[in-house]
Amino acid sequence: MAGIYIHVPFCYSRCSYCDFYKTTNQQFKDEYIKALCKEIKLYQSFLQKEKIETLYFGGGTPSTLTISELKEIIDLINQFTPVNSIKELTLEVNPDDINDKYISDLVHLGVNRLSMGIQSFFDEHLRKMNRRHNSRQALQAIEIAKKNGIDNMSIDLIYGLPYMSFEEWNTNVQLAIESNVQHISAYHLTFEKGTLYYDYLKKGKLVEVPEESSVQQFDYLRDELTKAGFDHYEISNFSLPGFESQHNSNYWTGEKYLGLGPSAHSFDGSNRRWNVRDVKRYIDNIEKNECFYETEELSSIDRYNELIMLGLRTQKGFKLSLIESFSETIRQFFARELKKQQEQAKVIIIDGFCRVSADSKMITDRIISDFFFVEDD
Repeated sequence: MAGIYIHVPFCYSRCSYCDFYKTTNQQFKDEYIKALCKEIKLYQSFLQKEKIETLYFGGGTPSTLTISELKEIIDLINQFTPVNSIKELTLEVNPDDINDKYISDLVHLGVNRLSMGIQSFFDEHLRKMNRRHNSRQALQAIEIAKKNGIDNMSIDLIYGLPYMSFEEWNTNVQLAIESNVQHISAYHLTFEKGTLYYDYLKKGKLVEVPEESSVQQFDYLRDELTKAGFDHYEISNFSLPGFESQHNSNYWTGEKYLGLGPSAHSFDGSNRRWNVRDVKRYIDNIEKNECFYETEELSSIDRYNELIMLGLRTQKGFKLSLIESFSETIRQFFARELKKQQEQAKVIIIDGFCRVSADSKMITDRIISDFFFVEDD
């Protein structure tokens, strides 16, 4: 299964926590569209050869693009691969960009899934995160989308906020369930270098929440969504049966995908490629027919570590037999670590798959780190 990711770097404002590549400078948008279309044409042989099953517009804020701009991009892709055969066409949106006509036009373009960045249903939280919408707009946007034909919708929430009480998190989870969406992604706040929150952390204006509070919030989220019928199919993602993100699942199972736009990443099965993380350089390099990306061939160690990192994040885990393809040194290292993790009940083996145990989901990143193989200097 091959997928296409398109990075739309434009935002109207900068959220305090976000470290994804973005710019609030809208003046490059027309040039970006032209450069993106040229990049699509450069990969027409890939598009014609591969069966493209998912198309994902991420950002940034893809809903800053007009319908005509989105149509130009989708129509061009359609010249090389039939868009009407794509199973999942996702657009990330902000609630304040949503209205009846925009959603109706998106559906007409073939968009059949929305990913909506809500983050919280409390206006005070949203102001502190520098989000542009309020809680009323968030709830209205969900209803507008459903009314206009979107029956596959994901919303994002953030937990581990220093200023959020446990009771407020409970309310966020319950409102998310009551909104009757099909997919919920919940991410713990991280203080990433280059963000306003990182600066606040260093200056003592914000403090990280205690680990026990994070665990309490995560456990509540998991338990309540499970009771509501959601499958916890990846560490940060929950869906009703049949509504897992097909595009993101490609990443976690090591499928090929093509990334287009500034900062977008691609994977062809053995090599990773990433575009320049600067919209002006991206535009200039493409216009001048100069290289606009870097490439890395994955070593055996890289492939092992990626198998661990991606596989253990999912509910199913990774197939244990895949370890046999690696060197004896890596196999022996894995066997030792597996025994230790099993003895501590952190990982389990079911039907030939290695997965993180239910009680250890909150420390998945720590478990993954323990399994990583690092070559001695």
